[in-house]
Parts: sequence; C-alpha cells; structure tokens
Amino acid sequence: MDKHTLAKDIIRNVGGIENIGHLEHCVTRLRFTLKDDSAAQTETIKNLDGVMTVVQSGGQYQVVIGNKVKEVYQEVTSQLGRSFGSGDSNSAAGEPVKKKNLFNRFVDVIVGIISPILGLLAAAGIIKGLLGLATAMKWLTAADGTYILLNALGDSLFYFLPIIIGFSAGRKFNANPFITAAIGGALVYPNIIAAYSAGDSLTFAGIPVVLANYTSSLFPIILAAWVASKVEKWFERKLAASLQLIFVPLFTILVTGILTFLVVGPILSAFSQELADATMAIYNLSPVVAGVVLGALWQLIVIFGLHYAFIPVLINNITTLHYDPVNAILNVTVFAQVGAALGVFLKAKSLKVRSIAGPAALSALMGVTEPAIYGVSLPYKKPFVMAGIAGGIGGGITALMGARMYGFGGTGAFAAPLFINPDGVDVSFYAFLIASAVTVVLATLLTYLFGFKNKPETATAAAADTVPPAGTAALARANGTAVYNSIRGMVIPLSEVNDEAFSRGAMGSGFAVIPSDSKVYAPFDGTIATVANSKHAIAIISEDGVELLIHMGINTVKLKGAPFDIKVQENEAVKKGQLLAVADWDMIAANNYEITTPVIVTNSAEHQPIELKVEPHHEVQTGGLVLSVN
Repeated sequence: MDKHTLAKDIIRNVGGIENIGHLEHCVTRLRFTLKDDSAAQTETIKNLDGVMTVVQSGGQYQVVIGNKVKEVYQEVTSQLGRSFGSGDSNSAAGEPVKKKNLFNRFVDVIVGIISPILGLLAAAGIIKGLLGLATAMKWLTAADGTYILLNALGDSLFYFLPIIIGFSAGRKFNANPFITAAIGGALVYPNIIAAYSAGDSLTFAGIPVVLANYTSSLFPIILAAWVASKVEKWFERKLAASLQLIFVPLFTILVTGILTFLVVGPILSAFSQELADATMAIYNLSPVVAGVVLGALWQLIVIFGLHYAFIPVLINNITTLHYDPVNAILNVTVFAQVGAALGVFLKAKSLKVRSIAGPAALSALMGVTEPAIYGVSLPYKKPFVMAGIAGGIGGGITALMGARMYGFGGTGAFAAPLFINPDGVDVSFYAFLIASAVTVVLATLLTYLFGFKNKPETATAAAADTVPPAGTAALARANGTAVYNSIRGMVIPLSEVNDEAFSRGAMGSGFAVIPSDSKVYAPFDGTIATVANSKHAIAIISEDGVELLIHMGINTVKLKGAPFDIKVQENEAVKKGQLLAVADWDMIAANNYEITTPVIVTNSAEHQPIELKVEPHHEVQTGGLVLSVN
C-alpha cells in the first residue's frame, strides 16, 4: 500500500480528524492522543498493509509503522491539513480530549517534548563517543582543531539543552516556543554560568538568587515552559489585541524568567540531583539483580509504550552524574531481539518467514527492534520468552562488570561509542562487547533449540503475516468453518452497507444483517477475543482460527454502549447459539444511527474461499448456516 493510501486509511480508522487531539511520532510509531479511543477501528488498522500492530498504552493510541514512520507521519499531517504534532492540538472540533490519569498525562508530556529530538540526542551522543575513542587511541588530542570543532558539534546539544528543550516544551504546552527557548537561553547565559562557577552571590530586588549550573539540565526548563504557557495565556486574555505582539512576550519573559531563577530553577535542580541519587541508590542495592530484572523485562515495557516514562530519568542521570548504568543494562535487550530473530531465520524452512526474520535481525542490530518484536518474537511467542531470558543474563553481566553509558542516544550497535569513557576506554566498553555478544549468541541458541518449530507452510505463513490478538492462543486451521446466523433479520451483501470500511471489504469478507430481533447469538463454538469498550462490537475466534467480528449498527460507537447489554466477556469460551448480547435497535434508530450489522471475517486473507450460503435480501432465522469459510 502506498503511503498516501495508508495515511488516509489510518486517519479514517482512528475516528477521523474530529477524533484526533494530538499526533506525534517516534522512531517507529505514530502516537495519537484520541478524544475517544473506542471510536478507533483497531483491528482494521492492524490489518492495514504497512502497519505492524497497534498498542494502546500511556494514554496514547500508538500505530506501529516501522522504519518508514516519518514518511507516513508527514503524509498524515499533510492530509490533515495542518501539523498535529509537536504540541499542536486539534481544537477545530471543539470537543476536549478525555482527561487522563496523572501517569498518562506525564507520559504524554514527556513523549511530546523528547520525541522530536531523540534522533538528535543519538547523533550527538555518538559524536561524543567517537571523540572519546579517538582520544583514547591517541588519534586526536583535546587541543587539535579537529577535536575542538567536532566536540562543539557533539556537545552543543547537551550544553544548550535548556534552549532546545525549552523550544520543544513550548510547542507541547501550546506556548510561543521562542519565548520558552529564550528563557532556556537565560538559564545558560554565560554571565550566569560564570557567576555560579565563581561562587558569586546574586540578588534580585533584594531577594537572594540560588544559582545553579543549568547547562545540560532537563526538568527546570520543562516546568518553566509550563509556567510560561499559563502566564502567556493570561496576558493574552487581559491585553488588547493591539498590544499583544510586544507586551505578551515582554511580560511572559519577565514574569516566568524571574520565577524560574528565584523558585522553579533551584527547586527542580535539587529535584534532578535527588532523582539521580535515588536512581543510583536503588541500583546499588543489588546491581546484578537490577540487571537481570531490567534485562529480562525491558522489551515488554517497550511493547506497552511505557518506556518513555523512563527517558527523563535516563537523560537526567547523564546530565547530572555524567554517566548512566541503567541504560547500559537496557541496551543488551536490543541484542536479545537480534538473537531471537536470527534464531528463527536460521531454523525456519519457509522462505517467507526467513524473509521477515533476516531483515528484522539486521534492523534490531541497528537499534530498531519493532520489526523483530512484532514481525517475529510476538507472533511466535516463544522467541520473545527466549529473548527475555537472554536479556536478563546479558543485563546481569553488564551490571556485574559495572558498565556505564556516558551519553544518551543510539541503541544496538550504534550504542558502542556511548560506552567509551571520555577519559579513555575502560571496563564499560569491554562490558558492552562481552554482554552484547553473550546475549546475541544465547538468544539465538535458545530460540533455535526451544523457541521455534517449523509448521506446515500454511500455518507458518499465517503466523508470519498476523499478530494474534492479545489474550488469544494461536489456533490451528482446519478444513473449514461453518458460520451460523447470529441475528434474526434480512441478510444483505456488504456492498450495500452504508460505511466504506465495510462496503469495500477493507475489513474483510462477510455479510450484513438488518435485524428484526434484539438478541445476538454466537455463530460457532469459539472464544471471545474482544468486546469493544463501547460495547458495539464483539470479536470471536472459532476453534479452527476464523476471526469473526459482529459490528452492531453503523457508527454506534458514539452511543458509548448505552443500547447494548453484553452477556459475555473477553477470553470467555462460548458455544454456538449462546447469547452474546442484547441490542436496543429502537434506541439506535431514535438517535439517527443505522441498525445494519456487518458480520466480518477479519482474517479473510487466510481463509479463502468464503461463500455466502443464503440468498441476499431474505429473512434468515438465527442458527441457520449463512457462511462457509475455508
């Protein structure tokens, strides 16, 4: 699928422009903040060509694209007609984004601020690491012009981090980013740094100023930017439009800047130091235990999108302590995914599986693990477990040797320069080499010996193409499945459904029913895979792997479950003819929504041919054979 079509399908299936509150992207994912998560057609998005999977976590709706995420992001924002990223939010619809809990709001803020500069952080970290290697190997000295220029390129981001974070935070908080960048600039102004370094005491209007070295700092400018966003909006409300151009920035800089130097900066600087000390205190309780636990579980944390909550802690360790042992442990988990994908590649007989696993291993080696995780490890399950075991052992080795990372940035092979101490190569670099090699070899062997079995070609192909829904077992295919009618009513072809996603077959083959009875029954023996939060849709998987979606009404997600009484729950085993739900079709019609109910085989590509066994536009009783699925 070309990126234009993919972007169009993603926008439509997340609920349209009116449902998008915010959009940004990281290395592999489009990260939406949706006004109503239940309005998104998750299974449809997962099945789009070009989408690896969908993850809902940390208050975000994350569409995993892979290496081409930036191109798709640009196409999505182009079709939206404006940038929804970098802190802009969609207020056109006039409907507020759902309020999130405190943790989800924190994650959303951190993602919005840090994501735009992650690549830059990685690049700067690699430059610094390579310079450390060059001086350790006596290729350069700190007095050489080459070193001085390259060091300026690598070090400027970290030295002037408050300016760059100030700009990014300003955009995230919907403030003027140039104002917040200017405040960040004041924090690292040469005279301020000189006064701190000299131990001078300063006062402002007789009030003592607690000086701190804000170079490379993170938290003070983030809070200052949030304060600036509130101050700026207050002055915009109070000042006449003719005065705002000059006086809003003037008053915002003065008020926020003074508050930052007197209150915000000192408090957050102390907090940064305490956070770094607390992190090290926990780590020092038992470095090896920390290494094993983090090494084993980190990629699981990544899957749920919760790793962004750790980013400020990891960056703060670098900026405060000038090293970080925690991120040193986390890096080996990337090599665990390399080994898992490599093990599958070496053992698989299917060319299709090998064509996925081989590039996925190479991608993971370069630090991008999503192709390995979503294309190999998770679909087959056991390789992911083997990667966790290998990652735990590699993390333990890393901690046992006392490895540290001296920069924040690249992962996988690109992390190597970050393990080089600026004072010269030490045990950290050797620990990186040993732990990474052990992790790759161990993950490869465990996966090859215990984590992957070759299956018949059809089953293997299906497993390679599809990530099974969470909480459901991978089910073996049989000779065919009979689908019996779930709802009494008139059967019509999907092409007559007044919804493009159904009528064009984007979600799969099937039929639709115009109901004449309120009860919805199970179409076969199987397991409930999903019950939509808004109760309007139920997905059920047969015992031989047919995935069927019963979508009660069109756009009824907007009724937020009011017309539906669900009688089953996710992961529940059901029998043919068991009551699944009761729908109030009169309420749906009274709210001007269609009651037509599509019944879709969502994994149609794996089950051809699919044949309708009744004449369209005829009344069909429940329990009658209506569809034959191969």
